[in-house]
Amino acid sequence: MKKEFIEYIKKEFNFSKEEQEQFEKSIWKPLKKSIRVNTKKISIEDFKTLASKNNWILTETSLWKNTFYIDRIDTTLALWNTLEHISWFFYIQEVSASSSPFYLSNDKIDNWNYIILDMSASPWWKTTQLSEYFPNSIIIANELDKSRLKWLFSNLDRMSSLNTACTNYDWRFFKKTEELFDKVLIDAPCSWEWTSFKTDDALKYWNIKNIKKVAKLQFWLLESAIISTKVWWEIVYSTCTLNKIENEENIEKILEKYSEFVEITPLSKENNFKRNWPHKDITWWFFVAKLKKIKSLPNEKIEKTYVKQNLEKPTTNEEKLIKSFFKQNFSYELKDKYIFKYKSDIFLTNRNINEFWDKLFFYKIWINIWEIKNNEFIPNFYAWTFDKFEKWIIEIDEENLKKLYKWNEIEFEKKDNYYQIISKNIPAWMAKIRENKLKSFIPSKLIIK
Repeated sequence: MKKEFIEYIKKEFNFSKEEQEQFEKSIWKPLKKSIRVNTKKISIEDFKTLASKNNWILTETSLWKNTFYIDRIDTTLALWNTLEHISWFFYIQEVSASSSPFYLSNDKIDNWNYIILDMSASPWWKTTQLSEYFPNSIIIANELDKSRLKWLFSNLDRMSSLNTACTNYDWRFFKKTEELFDKVLIDAPCSWEWTSFKTDDALKYWNIKNIKKVAKLQFWLLESAIISTKVWWEIVYSTCTLNKIENEENIEKILEKYSEFVEITPLSKENNFKRNWPHKDITWWFFVAKLKKIKSLPNEKIEKTYVKQNLEKPTTNEEKLIKSFFKQNFSYELKDKYIFKYKSDIFLTNRNINEFWDKLFFYKIWINIWEIKNNEFIPNFYAWTFDKFEKWIIEIDEENLKKLYKWNEIEFEKKDNYYQIISKNIPAWMAKIRENKLKSFIPSKLIIK
């Protein structure tokens, strides 16, 4: 453990000798496995029943109702490769990492129609969590690193996040979107002190000079958030670090510079902030603060940008093809959905984003349900995960579901057609029967090994 870091903790937090020893020991202890139930796919009660059948022991956490610690008697199969995880009934997520969306929502499902910015979406679990907390809102998930976008896209599809769109901007860009958002979440890029849980080298290059560089960037993010948030609405700022420079000191500087325009929202009766300590909370170290904008900033000359989308709205004929496919095969109306396309790829959403069309450049809009080719709509795996249909469905048991997840074909004496697979009364995915053989459309990356 780097001596400079330990000395900083001693000086800034004034632990007793006993607590300091507890802190230092806790850094090396493995964290308890925790999960978040995906309530878009399965209810908490149904998941508890499922877990009990698997001999999984769920223990409630200090955070929201669908976050649990999990212990398993049989661990021969990795948790991420279980049928329930591949079906996205749950997400493997560290408890404290759930806390920023938790405090933005006050742990309530809010059905109001907000415009919410997840300014630094990686590592993407927060975005799907926001989608659950705010099902009728529009979530703008911004990821600076293009190489990470594909993982963000994949998780949004898997978790059925129908109300989320993705952008790829430098965080400071959002100053140009003056008072566009009702809520902003900044899980800020930070010095990654928490990774000392994973590797001895995590704090190798830790020093105050580097910390201050990171804190300067975080301050810029906070400034962008203040400008882009509407008056009387909220900003949640979080990091996975312990040092005060990236946390309390950044918030204090913001409150000092913008004292007329923002105020702190206490997160408890005792504290303005929330800190997770490894020796107290048995979690990652994590910091959360909440701000409210109380007044518009003086108008500055903000450079307006003109956005030309790569995404398009489908032609009348293309839209008719897609809607006819669902209606004729499944008696399902897409009347409350919106359709977009990029080249031949088709995207489905339940939110109208016309007001953003000339403001934000979108890399992805909601669920990719595949493509139009040779004047025909060709669906993919995700085209059957967002809702349960009434017609052309097949209920299958867990044994056959596992076979499909291994890309095995199953004998089924049914008419050649597309079918929605239902398991445990939950839409799993789409498959196709041809010559009495049922074959899954599951992507190779989701196959059970």
